[in-house]
Order: sequence, then C-alpha cells, then structure tokens
Amino acid sequence: MKEAIANAGVFNLVILFVVILLAFFIGSLSYSKAFKVKNKIIEEIEKDQGYTIGVNDSTEDRVEEWMKNIGYRMNTGNVRNTANCAASVTGNGGEDGKLINKDGDYQYCVYEFDTCTENSDKAKCGKYYRVITYMYFDIPIISQLLRLPVSGETMIFNEIDS
Repeated sequence: MKEAIANAGVFNLVILFVVILLAFFIGSLSYSKAFKVKNKIIEEIEKDQGYTIGVNDSTEDRVEEWMKNIGYRMNTGNVRNTANCAASVTGNGGEDGKLINKDGDYQYCVYEFDTCTENSDKAKCGKYYRVITYMYFDIPIISQLLRLPVSGETMIFNEIDS
C-alpha cells in the first residue's frame, strides 16, 4: 500500500511540473505578442514623428490593420479605450500625458507628453509618446483578472527635427 501512495505523490508532482511549465510557456507567448505590438506601434509613431488619427494612411490605421493580421485582442461591445486606459498619466519629467487613441478598435493606450515649458531649451523641447499594450491570458475566469501592462516610450520629437 505504501508504494501506491508514493506513486500517487510522484504522479502529482509530475502533473504540477507540467502545469507550471505550460503556464510559463503561455506567459512567454502572451508577453511576446504584447512586446511585438508595443514595438510596432512605437516604430510607426517614430516613422511619422507623431501619432496621426483620421487622415489617409494614418498611424492608427496602419497599426490597427497590422493588429488585425496578428490577432491582437479587440475592444468588444461598447467598450472603448477610454474604459481600458486612464485619461492621463504622469511622465518621467512630471509632465501630464493625455490619452490620444480614445476610439481605437484594439486594447492599447497611447499617451502624448509635451516637454515644453516656458523656460525650456528649444533643443530639448518637444513631444514624446508612451505606448501601453497588455498581456492577456485566455483562460476562463482568470482572463478577466489578469491583464498585465507592457509599456515603452518613443524618442522626443522636437521642433528642430521637423
């Protein structure tokens, strides 16, 4: 009888190991997708030297078309980015950033920061953007609870560059 109990214990350890291994694998896939999306958004913003909305071949249109192709999570129902993202955040220099992609079809946040103040040097004065994408886990019950942010920032676009 002792051998049966010992074998059940070893079997439980093997199952636990497999579950932990799968959790790491699923987490790394989710992080990889969120990281890739964040980098693509930053790349498009830096290419345009700003986040454009509503014009022909806008940054938002190109990013959302690319997201559709890779299968990133969409906003569903009447929920928009105003519900998923904070209206404003604080930047590295204490400046306030405002949410600029309020009506996007996908769940990501883009904030615009203006580093210009009355006494700032024109060479260091400009705008930069912070992009926040999310890691999602499509597991029942847990998927609503786990939404981990992955964020990054663009370089500063100043008036001298334009």
